[in-house]
Amino acid sequence: MAQVVAAVSNRRWDSVLLWGFLASLAIARAGHPEERDAFWQIRAGMENLAGVPFARPDTWGWSGIEGNWYPNSPLWNILLALSYGAAGLWGLFVLSAATILALLVVTHLLGRRLGARRLPGLLGLLAVYSAAFPMLSARATLVIQVLLLTSVYLVLRLSDLATTMRPAILTAVVTAGALGLSTLGNWLHLSFLLLGPALGGVWALVWLMTPGLTPVRRVVFIVAGGIGWLLGPVLSPYGLVLGLARARAVQEACEGIILEWASPFSPLVPPKFFLMLAAALVLALGAAGWLYKRWRAGAPVRDLAALVAIGLPTALAGLVAIRFLGVSLLVLAPVAAAAATRAVDWLRSRPAPASLSPRLAARLRDYSTGRFWRIVLTATLVVLSPGVVLLGLQHGEPPERAIVAQLPSGCRLFTDSVLGSATVLLRPDVPVWMDGRLDFAGRQMILDAYGYQNGTMADPVPPGATCVLVAANADGAPLRARLSSSGDWRFGSGDGTLELWLPVAAG
Repeated sequence: MAQVVAAVSNRRWDSVLLWGFLASLAIARAGHPEERDAFWQIRAGMENLAGVPFARPDTWGWSGIEGNWYPNSPLWNILLALSYGAAGLWGLFVLSAATILALLVVTHLLGRRLGARRLPGLLGLLAVYSAAFPMLSARATLVIQVLLLTSVYLVLRLSDLATTMRPAILTAVVTAGALGLSTLGNWLHLSFLLLGPALGGVWALVWLMTPGLTPVRRVVFIVAGGIGWLLGPVLSPYGLVLGLARARAVQEACEGIILEWASPFSPLVPPKFFLMLAAALVLALGAAGWLYKRWRAGAPVRDLAALVAIGLPTALAGLVAIRFLGVSLLVLAPVAAAAATRAVDWLRSRPAPASLSPRLAARLRDYSTGRFWRIVLTATLVVLSPGVVLLGLQHGEPPERAIVAQLPSGCRLFTDSVLGSATVLLRPDVPVWMDGRLDFAGRQMILDAYGYQNGTMADPVPPGATCVLVAANADGAPLRARLSSSGDWRFGSGDGTLELWLPVAAG
């Protein structure tokens, strides 16, 4: 009886540790994001809620870009705007944390299906999340990642019911589920125009590998899901043709010159992304090898195959564009959780080498027990808790908020796209030269922005600018030197991280 009570107590504490770490990761990442796209997306969503159509001419900038701007994530913009309208930056923080936590939860559930236990699975998940850390933020691509993993989990759960649920009912559920997820995904982000049909292929793979189905039922379920996934793009905000054109415009503008669209082998890409590539390839190839081994042994591979079908191609695509590495790592995180569990079991089953002393052998056995790791993880969580609280209290407050508040009303701001994105929301009275809508700016304007920042353009800043925000570190040194030597600009103020420069005539 005492052993049963102890086992139940251990499982409960393992659950506390698991959810404690996952919640801490969500809070810490939402409290201190690196992205600023959410700021201009909030403003776009607020305008849409006020009746402004999705496609419209630009009203935020002074650079004179012609044509209509088409938001790539209309529904996500509205959700961000609703959260911000409800509680300001705290609302954005809550939505960000909830989105990250939703991703972690569905990843954990998929890991459990592969055989992961709570504590060793947690270690596997944390290893993957540390590699994919830059991808965990309130981006539309992250909520798409949640939808992607949810879609995989749903079809696996439905396939569990394939031999017990009435075929007509299951067919209707499959069609409705695929159509609902596809439509929702296309409204959340235009990347789902291609991702949705790909998920239709994953669903077909699952039905092909589901045991106990007649050939007719397999075909019916595959067709039912395929219809749902293919209809979603048609119901997207811009339709299929225009939607694909807008998705292509993003790629053409950013490919090779924006970090997430650059290759990890690019000389300007930080080394951490090469490590991310290595982690994604190791995990993807390891998962593919495990899949092949299980298939040859006649073991069930349906769950593993569904994840590898997404994780391996995106890992290979990461050789060309960094943005795919995060997709691969987060999709294959459940595999890492299961692999960590299997590794622990293997270590426990191995006899201690005869050369070890009995005392050291006993110590090693202790180190492989759940009791040891409960103590280690509990202590780690306690030590990290104050830092998590501090990051949560920051609630995504942008550090540039104070200096953005010092911008003269109505001045025409030149700065990088990150600060431009924050200014669009925090100072709507200040038009910006560029913000995070890089597809709307276009490739040449992005290259011009780099030229101004690097000091290679004829003028220090675009003609017409009446205020400048520039980094106070080495990255901003070329632009600061050009402003200082031009005679037309003066230093206005700074906070140690950013500097505000104003025209001499305005001083």
